[in-house]
Amino acid sequence: MIENAEQAIAWIHSLTRPGLRVEHDTQKRILALLESLGHPEKKLPPVIHVTGTNGKGSVSRFSQAILTASGFKTGLYISPFIIKFNERIEIDGQYISDSDLTVYTQRIADYYTNQTEFEVITAIALLYFSESHLDALVIEVGIGGLWDSTNVIDATVAVITSVGMDHMDILGDTLAKIAYQKVGIVKKTTKALLYGRLPSEAKEVVEKQAQDLQVPYGEIDSKLKVSRGYYQRYNAALAWAVVKIYLHNILPNERFLEIIDFWTTDKLIKFINHVSWPARMEIISKNPLIIVDGAHNPQGLAILTDSLLREYGDREQLIVFGHLEKKKISVRNFDNLPFAKVFPVNWESYRQTAESDHYEEWHKQLDELLEKIDNEKQMIVVTGSLYFVSQARIYLKNKLQKK
Repeated sequence: MIENAEQAIAWIHSLTRPGLRVEHDTQKRILALLESLGHPEKKLPPVIHVTGTNGKGSVSRFSQAILTASGFKTGLYISPFIIKFNERIEIDGQYISDSDLTVYTQRIADYYTNQTEFEVITAIALLYFSESHLDALVIEVGIGGLWDSTNVIDATVAVITSVGMDHMDILGDTLAKIAYQKVGIVKKTTKALLYGRLPSEAKEVVEKQAQDLQVPYGEIDSKLKVSRGYYQRYNAALAWAVVKIYLHNILPNERFLEIIDFWTTDKLIKFINHVSWPARMEIISKNPLIIVDGAHNPQGLAILTDSLLREYGDREQLIVFGHLEKKKISVRNFDNLPFAKVFPVNWESYRQTAESDHYEEWHKQLDELLEKIDNEKQMIVVTGSLYFVSQARIYLKNKLQKK
């Protein structure tokens, strides 16, 4: 019997068994679970379904925030979490409560057979959302799209933020193969597909699939001049386009035009600048200047370094980089920053050995940087694996509060 949120989260995490090979090209496990629950995935409001190698979290968050501010009770499902497990499932910016998490996890556990951790979390979210009387729902894909656990839903609007080389062991080793997996969230029932700037190899695959399914599609290559990191200008513009297409498909024309008229460009930019989104070019301190960003693959690091060069090119960047070897990234990814000093952390070694000294090593590294930093000429950047960034973010915030 699951009696509290701590027990619920512990049970969920226990479902990941290192070394156990899991089939990635099937949804039979989650579909069996959802059938036992009465198919909550068929009782949802119109859905915005977001995938992409990078940017999907930001586009999802911005879309939800705009819809909520427009008067729609809006659910949001994201992964992974940065601060607290509950943030993966929320409504109008409010995380699922500990009591609801406990209740819904127990309901899932009653029917559990052999599902993976992500399948269980997705089932919890879908059941919770199906009973929350929502007006709108934004769902972020976990990995890929075609075989992702979230793809049991039928999206009203499908979104592909970007396509790059990541999760190749699951999605394929070319951009075309990865694009094919991501465009798998588009179905005949989808009303529209929107995508950001894509490499030509990926764009061809995406557009062909949309054409074959006779789904209207379009590329969004514009920017909204938000002040949240240069690359967020593209994510913000894509989110706004997605919301407009979504509302156009679900609302009477008069109500749709009323909302569009309300959101002037200046008002929209001001609003998005205040949307909270941890570990996405997030400034956690201004003096000293400290930024945390979960850029964990080559494309993400390219975007991050471009933003740092554009916005903080006159500073020396002290970069603490917690990397995973399988992501094919290294200190060389920061070569275009002329004033950068990179301090790598082998996060994979820490994750594999709980007693590893690496944990203390990166603590000491951050402590030393905080003690010696020149507030006028230098800045600290923490990046790499989202799990590493999450841990470092907590440590830094606690450290700064004690000063």
